[in-house]
Amino acid sequence: MDVDGASVPGEIDQNLLLQFSCMNTTDREELIKQMQKLLGPSLNYNTASFFLDMSNWNLQAAICCYLDYTSPKLPSMSVKASEGPTGSLEPGARFDQNWSIVNTGTEQWPGCCRLIQAGGEPLGATPVYLPPLPVGHSTTVTLKLVAPSTSGTHKSFFHLVTDKGEQIGDTLWVEVTVESEMTMALVEQLAALPVPSSRLEELLTQEKIVGLPPSTEPTKNLLSLNNPRPNLA
Repeated sequence: MDVDGASVPGEIDQNLLLQFSCMNTTDREELIKQMQKLLGPSLNYNTASFFLDMSNWNLQAAICCYLDYTSPKLPSMSVKASEGPTGSLEPGARFDQNWSIVNTGTEQWPGCCRLIQAGGEPLGATPVYLPPLPVGHSTTVTLKLVAPSTSGTHKSFFHLVTDKGEQIGDTLWVEVTVESEMTMALVEQLAALPVPSSRLEELLTQEKIVGLPPSTEPTKNLLSLNNPRPNLA
């Protein structure tokens, strides 16, 4: 938009608007010209007159009302349910993450909406485009993801966005726990041994096997508890 010879794309010169507001003019023709000058040639005489009249010929109020009316409104979205992996995953394992989402707005979604990863641990996600969803309707969206290569708990989050990248509704979250195959196998073996749980936790802590490469020593210790040596004395 061109204001006093200066290009100010997409915004109004606030100093100029303040100057006009301080003029306290009651000349309606002058107010219409001022509003057209501020908002550019796309605003015709009749439209400027309509919004000024609706705002009791207050220039600032008329401009705010016009911008609020003409600004595009984003669709709305809320999460109804989430379904993902329930246990630990091996590094690089593929898994599905599902969300049930609903259009909670007042208009049907445009066909350009897509679900993208917005941050957190990279999970190999590719954008998923959603069909236009009527008001009040729900749909299920599925992402094909890949677990990280390192052990631990990993979090990622996703956004539903428009073609301009504007976020729609809630942030969607994924949390996965990754454990190596050897660690998972050792934990299963230890859990199968008939050792009191309190003693098992104590041995696991002493040997520091959680999150580290498996050792055969804890297994030996546990076996000795369940198979004590006979007293030869």
